[in-house]
Amino acid sequence: MADKLRELLIWRHAKSDWSNEALEDKDRALSERGRRNAKKMADWLQAQDLLPDVILCSTAKRAQQTLNRLCKDCDVQVFNLDSLYLANLSTLLTELAKVDGKRILLIGHNPGLQNLIDYLRDLPLEQSSQVKLLPTAAIAQFIMPADWSELERGDGKLVAITRPKDVQTQTN
Repeated sequence: MADKLRELLIWRHAKSDWSNEALEDKDRALSERGRRNAKKMADWLQAQDLLPDVILCSTAKRAQQTLNRLCKDCDVQVFNLDSLYLANLSTLLTELAKVDGKRILLIGHNPGLQNLIDYLRDLPLEQSSQVKLLPTAAIAQFIMPADWSELERGDGKLVAITRPKDVQTQTN
């Protein structure tokens, strides 16, 4: 039965650069801190043997740059989706229902990702707005049911949320 379980990794894009106010939101790149944290978390995913089978990524520049810290030419299916840019809960659930894989990585934006985490955990609404679980570059890891084509509230089991500050940088 355990082999039928699946994993969902939810990775919020790393910190973006706000220095150029003339840029459209979707075109904002990663800041220096964002580039460091995205690389740190990408290295952590590899070190933990958590590389996905399928990646769904927002087309926003900062999300794409976060993805590129993990892999530029991934040996997995990568779907770059406009629909994930600032997606709400309903859109995220719809896009997840379309993919198949043992471990899916979703790279996107808050508040949608936070809402997805709260939905999968079945967190009461009054608690969800008080706690920011997913700061930039953080990764939430869920164990999911075998069939997630129609996910219901509480269907996910949160394993961990790992933030860049939680990860020790390896020194050689």
